[in-house]
Amino acid sequence: MEKSHNAGNFLFMIFWWFVQRLNPHWAHRLLYWGLRDGSFPSGHCKDPRLTINVWGRDFLTPIGIGDGVDKRGNILDSLIQMGFSFGEFGPYTLEKEMPQIQTTYYKKSQAVVVDCDGYRNPGLTKILPWLVKRRYLPHFIGIDLAIPAESEDLNIKQGRRFTYRDEFVLMTQKVAPFVDFITIDFSHPSSELCTMVVDASTIMPILRAVKETIARAAPIQKPKLLVKIPVDLNAMEAPLVAQILFDSQIDGIVIAGPVSLNKNTSMRLEGKRLEPQGMLSGKPAHDAVRELIRKIYHYTQNRMPIIACGGIFTGQDAMDYVQAGASLIFLDQATLTYEGPTILNKIDKELADLLQEKGFATLRDAIGSDFKETKTPD
Repeated sequence: MEKSHNAGNFLFMIFWWFVQRLNPHWAHRLLYWGLRDGSFPSGHCKDPRLTINVWGRDFLTPIGIGDGVDKRGNILDSLIQMGFSFGEFGPYTLEKEMPQIQTTYYKKSQAVVVDCDGYRNPGLTKILPWLVKRRYLPHFIGIDLAIPAESEDLNIKQGRRFTYRDEFVLMTQKVAPFVDFITIDFSHPSSELCTMVVDASTIMPILRAVKETIARAAPIQKPKLLVKIPVDLNAMEAPLVAQILFDSQIDGIVIAGPVSLNKNTSMRLEGKRLEPQGMLSGKPAHDAVRELIRKIYHYTQNRMPIIACGGIFTGQDAMDYVQAGASLIFLDQATLTYEGPTILNKIDKELADLLQEKGFATLRDAIGSDFKETKTPD
């Protein structure tokens, strides 16, 4: 019986590899089917140089799975078993959101453009039973909480108007006892919060209320509080956001890879000028993410962990983020669609080789090394 199952997995991998190179849309669907049914091989190469301690916990690799990959609660644990160190469900909103999504794949550029006014997800209540069931698994799992409202005045749910503060508090109260970290998402360009992230008078009361809620809802095993910021912050906004988040005493900053095409109207892919709408993720987002990591690391002076998300396809991509100041790294949906979850082995091996080549004994030594004296290999 085991032999038959292994043969089925092998045939699936061949089929997925073939479809992946012809049609990324179907590869994306097959990825979920394969992960759900256990058709991808588990286990990966472990290198002690990649182990890093963050928040008092040892991660065997800095690579995890970001939000947008698992919105149904049925594949993230499979990815953890394959070797990813941590992962994040979501993004989730208080109620079910089903906006129209238009997805365009650019295979040569390893890019994805998604035009979606909000967060398509089944709502927070759908994931709660799954979180309750899996609470005592050893996996380090979090959840991304988001509010896609265009303005606070239009944020009508459950028959009443919610303030941003009240809605984040309610969602946090529901999930805090069952997760290891909570990400408050300010990154979606269609949300007013994306532009308000530079406003301390708005953001700090929200984060303060969320922290108080975490302390009440999960007093024994408090989840870490992270904040996801948009990658499109300009040179004037980055230091303001860094100071706000540092003063709020959160546990970490997530720098998300999707680039807003509304703010970057000159983007071109494969000889085509992109329409100024939607979000661009994948390989072309790499430089923007790295640049913002450098800015935030510089302004926070390494006083809180930075988690980079998106634009990672090689060990060199990961090394760029680590040397810019990132402690941990999320792989996003674009990477998994184009390369599949077995890319973890490739990234880990290349990253370990680069550490040795650049003269770093551990991953911790390499964090923020762009700002330190150049090291020469032995």
